[in-house]
Amino acid sequence: MPTDRAATCCFSGYRVEKMPFPANDSRMEALTAALDCAIQDAAALGYTGFFTGMSTGFDLWAAEAVLRARNTLPVQLFCAIPFDRQADRYPAEWKRRFNHCLLAADRVFALSRDYYTGCYAARNRFMVDASSLLICYFDGKPGGTAQTVRMAEQSGLRIVNLADGQLQFF
Repeated sequence: MPTDRAATCCFSGYRVEKMPFPANDSRMEALTAALDCAIQDAAALGYTGFFTGMSTGFDLWAAEAVLRARNTLPVQLFCAIPFDRQADRYPAEWKRRFNHCLLAADRVFALSRDYYTGCYAARNRFMVDASSLLICYFDGKPGGTAQTVRMAEQSGLRIVNLADGQLQFF
C-alpha cells in the first residue's frame, strides 16, 4: 500500500453535472463548509492523507478543501489519476482547477497511461484499498460514487456522507 491506511481518507462524489444543485447555488457554500469541517474532524482523529480521484465536481472541490486545510493542519493531498490526460476533455475552468490541484499535490498516483473500460473503477478500488475513511456525497444515484460507497462498506471503511444532513460526522 502506498500510504498508511489507518491515517488515510478518500473522497467520492458526483461530477458537477450530477450534483442536485448548480455550482453557483447557495447549497454549494454549505457543501464547501461541510467539506472543510469533515477534513478538520478527520485530521483531529489522526487522518493526515487525503485521496481524490480528480474528476470535476466533488473530487476537485474536496482537493481544494484539502489544500485550504493544509494551511493550518498537517495534511497531505494525494491525487489518484485513472489515466494520463484525464483532464483533456474538461472545460477550461475545470482543467485549470485540475492542474492547480495536481501541481499542489503531495503525491500523484497515475494508474494507467491510457483510458480503458473500468479504469475509473480501478482508481476507486485503489483509493478504497489505501484508506480507512471515506468522505462522500452520495444521495442514491447509480454510478461510480454508488460503486465506491459499496466498496467502502464491504471493506469496512468508516463513511461520512455529506449528502445526508442527519449523519453525525464521526
